[in-house]
Amino acid sequence: MNKFDPIVSIIIVSYNVENYLTSCIESLVGHSCKVPFEIIVVDNNSIDNSVCSLQQKFPQIPVIQSSKNLGFAAANNLGATIAKGQYLLLLNPDTIVEDKAIEELVYFLSENPSAGAVGSYLKNPDGSFQMSCYPFPTLFRELWRLLHLDKLIPIGLYPQTTWNRNLPHKCDVIQGTSMMIKKIAWDSLGGLDENFFMYSEEVDFCYRLAKAGFECYWVPQSKVIHYGGQSTSQFAREMFLQLYRAKTQFFKKHQGQVAAGIYKLILLVASLIRISFSPISARITPRQKDHQKQIRENYKYLISSLPRL
Repeated sequence: MNKFDPIVSIIIVSYNVENYLTSCIESLVGHSCKVPFEIIVVDNNSIDNSVCSLQQKFPQIPVIQSSKNLGFAAANNLGATIAKGQYLLLLNPDTIVEDKAIEELVYFLSENPSAGAVGSYLKNPDGSFQMSCYPFPTLFRELWRLLHLDKLIPIGLYPQTTWNRNLPHKCDVIQGTSMMIKKIAWDSLGGLDENFFMYSEEVDFCYRLAKAGFECYWVPQSKVIHYGGQSTSQFAREMFLQLYRAKTQFFKKHQGQVAAGIYKLILLVASLIRISFSPISARITPRQKDHQKQIRENYKYLISSLPRL
């Protein structure tokens, strides 16, 4: 890690992911990055050995220890308060950053005044492509997706697999897995909205960026391996509910109470359909029996929780 004043502040929010966090930081300090950067870790009250392990292996890296799980948005905001860089890189702990990934993001932002945020090309651990850009959600797109009609006609998705992998692409939403933001844009918006505990915080941020006149881009020259869902998998059912709670929040915040009510109605209808068809799917593919049972339980839980969303 460069000892000069950092141009980039990398903020990593950690929650019970000791091994992934170590590998992530090793990927950062292990390659020759030409851009000076600092790493800031915010630990969301992990109960594993994350903090002790980190302090032993990387004593030079500051760790902010929260006394409770703040969620993704609030923890990143906390990390940003001590950031010194011109650019903030929000980075998930379950990632491996490849060579030149940081430089490519910095270069694009520095050369494009209208760009407020950029995202990396995400890869699965086996090297296959991982979706990371999306259009802004609408009620119609959500209905289409929840009914799984996007498997036939992907109205709610970008054709990202067909994009030229050598050229940046403008997009609405960048996934927060590896997202670099101009500090001036971050400060002008007040960071992430802490009302979003988990999920949709980057959707809300990109939406506010667009309203403020900034643009978001996918920069495929910056490559990052993403394992995916390592923190949230520990509480799968609650995270399933949180996903739809956050989307309801988004519609309420940006489109009003009526839109949020319609979205909850869409969730109810889609949940009933999924519950009804799940036993049929289980009979067609017996190996998926346990998975389909979990789907039914998740959607039943969602229905019972709709009044509280």
